[in-house]
Amino acid sequence: MSSYNLHKIVAIIIICLSFISRTDAQRIDSTEILDWRRGIFPKEKPDEIYNIKVNGFYRFFATYLNMPDPYLLDQNSGSFTKTNTLFIGDDSQLPNFLVNINGRPSKKVSWGFDIYMYQFLNGIIGPTYSGQIPTNSLPPIWDPLSGDRLGQYMGLNLGINLYGTYHSKFGSFSLRMGGIHWFSISDLTLGSFRGYNRFTLYERNPWDPIGREIGVRYNQMYTSGSVEQDTRWGERAIQGLIFEGMNLPGGWSFAALYGKTELSGGFLTIPNINYGGKIRKAYKNNDFIGFNTLNNTTWLDSLNQIPVGFNLFTLEWRADYKNFEIHAEAGPGRYVSPFNDYPWGEAISVKLLSKEILTKVPIELHYYRISPYVVNNNAVFWNTSILEARIIDQPSGGLQSQNVLNPFASSIVAIGQMTNNRTGINLNTELKLGKIKLSAGLNMSSEIKALQNRITFSHYVNQLTRSRFWRWNFPMDIGPYGRYDKVYRDAYETVVLTDDSLGFATNPKKFNAIELHGKYRTTIGHRNFYAFFLGKYYSAQSFLSPLPVFSEKAYLRQYTTELELYYQVANSIFVNTYVGYERILGNYSTELDFNSNRPLNQTGWGLGLGMDFNLGRNAGLYLRHRWFYFDDSSFELDNFQGQETLVELKVFF
Repeated sequence: MSSYNLHKIVAIIIICLSFISRTDAQRIDSTEILDWRRGIFPKEKPDEIYNIKVNGFYRFFATYLNMPDPYLLDQNSGSFTKTNTLFIGDDSQLPNFLVNINGRPSKKVSWGFDIYMYQFLNGIIGPTYSGQIPTNSLPPIWDPLSGDRLGQYMGLNLGINLYGTYHSKFGSFSLRMGGIHWFSISDLTLGSFRGYNRFTLYERNPWDPIGREIGVRYNQMYTSGSVEQDTRWGERAIQGLIFEGMNLPGGWSFAALYGKTELSGGFLTIPNINYGGKIRKAYKNNDFIGFNTLNNTTWLDSLNQIPVGFNLFTLEWRADYKNFEIHAEAGPGRYVSPFNDYPWGEAISVKLLSKEILTKVPIELHYYRISPYVVNNNAVFWNTSILEARIIDQPSGGLQSQNVLNPFASSIVAIGQMTNNRTGINLNTELKLGKIKLSAGLNMSSEIKALQNRITFSHYVNQLTRSRFWRWNFPMDIGPYGRYDKVYRDAYETVVLTDDSLGFATNPKKFNAIELHGKYRTTIGHRNFYAFFLGKYYSAQSFLSPLPVFSEKAYLRQYTTELELYYQVANSIFVNTYVGYERILGNYSTELDFNSNRPLNQTGWGLGLGMDFNLGRNAGLYLRHRWFYFDDSSFELDNFQGQETLVELKVFF
């Protein structure tokens, strides 16, 4: 069935159901007594026949970029940045206009789907932004789906979802089918990185909500250390079937899934399926012990003779005691490949949280160890050890392309983010000093085996601005020296190590990190004022160290400092400022520039000024302007500077 016919059928169904609901609401049963002074009797709520609800949002987003000096984007194509670029819309995976329609035929069953408009991920904007449509070509009011209508390229965003729930004396059972469902099992099987909420708020995410009052997100960050996220936060997208049983006798519960995740989707008929689930036994409040598993089977050929995939099984335990909490998960996993016979490996993650009654301030100790042979890109750890063999049914850089995965190399990552082929310890705490709230983290980790001679890292200052240099797709080996890879809302850089034997890694790399997030709130002129400080200080070297290495003994040193200020100048207006500074330094055991014969020596800064306007309960206008600068004094071609202006109007209905 074509997309056009599907939309037409959906619209007709909605119109008919709405008419039936209105007609039923207006019908007066013969058993009722009509009293013009007091209305219809008896005063009983009629049976619910059908409910259909419609909501959604419109998001206007425009970016103006000014770069006086051209910056080489791709060596192969020879493309450069333009002096002036005006971009209307967002090339992210989220649409500018979305309508959610959901229905509830009974209290136990519901369905829903999203219709999107103006999503330009494929870069084909001509047919959508066509010329003016003549009046005689517009659709008539009695057939609004015909003719050259506006928005003719509307389509389903994530498919049609069906939800069903059945409550009984034995427990509650729910079934989710079709479309896209957001779901998680555990950190090591199915879930996404939540971190410790150490990030900036200056530039909004496409999915950010609008509070009833302006500045709600800034106040949330100060008071609770986090901000409201949507249903996708910490979850993974599942297309298929999810069956759950909850509140079963004896504190038991279970979940089973069969389908595809965002990393195993595609359009070929060759099977590519994830399957797994969990079984839990709750024994006191939120304490539980459980079994989790996630598996993948993909066939590289149409005869189903060449399998590839993974298996992962874990036991999980969570317990809350008077002085501390413990959350542990561990189990075996393996990667299945037709080209190599990989062994089983271990996956371990143990978190111990001491409460204030024991240590005055809460302290979390996190130990983890992920074998290089455990591969699962659906979990809270990246694959950096095994180059996955998989069939790609999208062009390079497409949504199902291997290019959109996380960096495949030894990565410098935020505290809490794990990778395989690594073992380490994280230490996190929070404390309050008067009006100042501080969140701090410390990391020390090491590779288990020396498998690669590369390190990848991201540029946190001007990160989103940099990612917008490359639109529409996710290219690899780009930039003046082919060292950058574009991923979703980021562009990470790769540096090659040279202290190897014939190009092979000989030293398991060691990593250290310190993260500081300070939050301050006061009033100035009876108006709210917030200040947020974010510092990230990382190093990678060939030896163990309790703290980041601040000398040239480190392969790479990365220092990032960011400061945000937010002031409420009026009830409905906030003024925002931002300043960020970063330094990235390599040593002489990394790749040197051919001309200067020196390693990485990078400096970047960003200055920002913005305003938030509350246009009503469900509407907001956000303006941002940024001055940015980046220079590598060793690699003369890798430098840029300019200005960027962003305008976002978001309306919920």
